[in-house]
Amino acid sequence: MKRYQGFSAAGILLVAVMFSSQQVAAQILRISEMNTQQVRTLNLQKTVVLIPGGILEEHGPYLPSYTDGYADEAYTRELAKAIVARPGWTVVLFPQIPLGNDPANTIGGKTVFFGSYPVRMATLRAIYMGQ
Repeated sequence: MKRYQGFSAAGILLVAVMFSSQQVAAQILRISEMNTQQVRTLNLQKTVVLIPGGILEEHGPYLPSYTDGYADEAYTRELAKAIVARPGWTVVLFPQIPLGNDPANTIGGKTVFFGSYPVRMATLRAIYMGQ
């Protein structure tokens, strides 16, 4: 194995892989794990903030009310990966807001259904728009 100033090629490759994977992982940040200094140092010109959201609603007798939330988490994760694939970009993830206005049970004309937790549109708008 070829050696470079006391390091083997495999050792350098391992360090390079570890460093690059840490860089990618560090580009997707969770706001809930950041302190004020870390927030202050973000490059606002190349930072995208993602705030996933979706209603908690019934999905029949066998699926949890958070079924859509699991899908939203997966979509958000994939979107974040796509954004940070561009050099220099960072994504800051906020926790999911499990609120919505119009649960699927209203399609059947049932305005009250156990397992659905809608809020008024004015409430939802105020949360997302900061009003």
